[in-house]
Amino acid sequence: MNSQGLAGLDAGDVNFLRSAMGGASQQQTLRTIDILNKYFSQANISPQQGEQLVRAAVTSGSRFEQIGNTVMAFKPLPPNAAQVYFFSTDTPEAFAQALVKFVSMLKQAGVRAVYLNKVDPLMIRGMQAVGMQPQQSDRPNYKVMAAL
Repeated sequence: MNSQGLAGLDAGDVNFLRSAMGGASQQQTLRTIDILNKYFSQANISPQQGEQLVRAAVTSGSRFEQIGNTVMAFKPLPPNAAQVYFFSTDTPEAFAQALVKFVSMLKQAGVRAVYLNKVDPLMIRGMQAVGMQPQQSDRPNYKVMAAL
């Protein structure tokens, strides 16, 4: 692991994330890394911790999608659910707009409920802004759930 975390990755080292982005272009992958780095900086997460979080998500089977300055990591949970996390440097309004598109993508993939490990006020407000009703999870490993 490199001492600068994601910020220290060069173009040849982004393949671990690129594969989780469905084979996105190198330029798009680098843009996603930039958003993740800004998010980690704003959240006071060290570059090394950020890299560990992203690598762990990729290794566990999470996929990454980007809309605007928001990145969604999601991992399918049988039968019709997904674990999600949003890394956003967008304004609350732009985050809500991105969330509408992410929800549409998830629905098209057959996802009917999303689960979060963490109660994040921005995520909760964004979910409420698009008509989702976040509530306490019915699964013990998650804090929040919402039907799509």
